[in-house]
Amino acid sequence: MGSMLNEMNKKTLEKIGAHPKGAGAATLLAAGALLAAIATFMLFSTAIALAILVVGAASALLMYARHGRRRAVPVRYDLQGDEATHFVDVRRACEALAESEKVWRVEDGPETLRAPVRQVGVAVQDPPGIRTNVDVWRLDLGDSQLYFMPDTLLLNQDERYRAISYASFDVAFGPEYRVEEGGAPSDADVVGHTWQHVREDGRPDLRFSRNPRLDQVMYGLLEISGSGFEVRLRVSNRNAAMRFARALGKERNVSQDEGRIGNRNGERISRTAEEETRVELAYGILGLRAGSPQDQVTTAYRKLAKIHHPDLLHDLEPEARELAESRMRVINDAYSSLKRQAR
Repeated sequence: MGSMLNEMNKKTLEKIGAHPKGAGAATLLAAGALLAAIATFMLFSTAIALAILVVGAASALLMYARHGRRRAVPVRYDLQGDEATHFVDVRRACEALAESEKVWRVEDGPETLRAPVRQVGVAVQDPPGIRTNVDVWRLDLGDSQLYFMPDTLLLNQDERYRAISYASFDVAFGPEYRVEEGGAPSDADVVGHTWQHVREDGRPDLRFSRNPRLDQVMYGLLEISGSGFEVRLRVSNRNAAMRFARALGKERNVSQDEGRIGNRNGERISRTAEEETRVELAYGILGLRAGSPQDQVTTAYRKLAKIHHPDLLHDLEPEARELAESRMRVINDAYSSLKRQAR
């Protein structure tokens, strides 16, 4: 974006920071109305006290709305050419992410299946203290909010804004394999099933009367960063996460050490985004880190085949055999993908 827009945002943020915060006199009016209603109730009648409370509350709400309009700084955009095209891409990326049934923020810490998470809201909302003539998408991250303005991103934390340029902003995408105890969202990619208590051969442990079946799920994982800001999002709809990353990222994947592979002649060729995603997904299905050597791939495949191959589970119920066959197809597809990309 142009320097004039960036300079305007700098001045705008300074102006927003100088505006008064809070509800102003509306809070005092509401408190006064409450006290007057209590006193009237004790000394006179309930009807009069209720009337005072209703009138006071309505007046406080009206005063709060007027206060909000006065303290909001107007920011208008006249987008043309590349700026308009860029903002259309930004809106489409956010619309894609909003299609996902669930979006969680994954907190920093050890990568475990029980890593702390919190729900993330994705919606259109004007940033507090700003009135604008365009639809602004927001990621509500809990302790902060990220707003996608036409010329910059605004991070709102502790009632203070910080601008993050789109030039420094990046989104990396990758698959994330998880076992869900409470069931997966309806738009998640369920790649197989297991049980809470399993034997060494992968079958359900019949010693436990309560042994629920668990979904094996492949989610989308987004790493969002820019100007010192970093956040990881788990997205139930993997395709929605991929579309968001494609629109706003710089063509790299989570846990991807190198975006190129060798062909048979020893030359270096670029993978497409679809190929990268398929390969990352295959590693996750086999329980391996991206880029694991081929001998580890083969070992992991043989180990899983011994557990899930339907021929070894002929004495199970038909439903269990169907699950094993479905899981084995997923494992075979993953192994075939990794064999092809290693050639």
